[in-house]
Amino acid sequence: MNPYIKDILAQPDALRKAVNNFSSATMNAIPQRIEKGEIDRIVITGMGASYNAAYPAYIQLSELPIPVLHVNAAELVHYLGGLVGPRTLLWINSQSGRSAELLHLLERIKPTPPACLLTCVNDETSPLAVASDICLPIHAGPETTVSTKTYVNTLAVNLLASHKIAGKEIEHLKRELLATADAIETYLGDWQKHVDDMDALLGKFETLIVIGRGESMSAVWNGALINKEASKFSLEGMNAADFRHGPLELASPGFVALIFAGPAATASLNRKLALDVVEHGGRAFWVDAKTNPELPTLSIPSTNELTRPLVEILPMQILTLVMAARKGLTAGQFRIIGKVTVTE
Repeated sequence: MNPYIKDILAQPDALRKAVNNFSSATMNAIPQRIEKGEIDRIVITGMGASYNAAYPAYIQLSELPIPVLHVNAAELVHYLGGLVGPRTLLWINSQSGRSAELLHLLERIKPTPPACLLTCVNDETSPLAVASDICLPIHAGPETTVSTKTYVNTLAVNLLASHKIAGKEIEHLKRELLATADAIETYLGDWQKHVDDMDALLGKFETLIVIGRGESMSAVWNGALINKEASKFSLEGMNAADFRHGPLELASPGFVALIFAGPAATASLNRKLALDVVEHGGRAFWVDAKTNPELPTLSIPSTNELTRPLVEILPMQILTLVMAARKGLTAGQFRIIGKVTVTE
């Protein structure tokens, strides 16, 4: 089997391993350090899928009484270094722990280390893992090409860590994540049917954009990323509100929008946007666990609000297989880059 597809199908077991092996003991002191003022901000960073996977945790952490920032690691190295000080909790996600930008960031903070360096990595022997004060392994196992298991596991471990830092009970979240792994396994049991159904549903189009809000932005951004990587298909991911500020002009015959229902608080806004796209001549597909009577729906497994971001990536992975097949390419096969980006 194609190694990329094998990695997609291995996601449920990888997620179970991440949840079952997650230990929060090393993080016990962080809430107290925040309360005492020893930590005055949290800066979450990474590149690519590792950066995208942090967004739901970032939203969860926004409830804290200190500033929380979600910043691209390259920008942090070259332009935003002042955000990291001696009372910062610097949180770095990296599946390899060896990406160029992150190694440069480690060098940058040496003269004035942050209060705590927390890392989420797949390779526990990596420079990033070794340098950290707290290392949270994501237990994704070997991954051959485009980020699949590492993305899902990073998202899950980030959620668990954010709950711990916020002083919330994590056993319930662990149970929900394990239930989500079961739901993903059921969905992927029919992966070829999902590919065939999506191919037929999409039909011919000229432009496709994926749209969402809130926690769904993880799948929006990462869906756009992996389609460029895995199927060489140029797909843009946008926030639904940003789409109204100009790009709605794209709505016309030949235009397709995949719109995530997303969090309940803004689902009605996303639905109205989808209907407006249709009204102006485009096509819109609703991505949700519930079928929308007004819009063709790409179904995802039913989960609770917290774990929904983990299943939202599934149709984006299926789309990579659809587009690779349409182009006659082997999905997930790199032509130019490698698994680890070593050049900045």
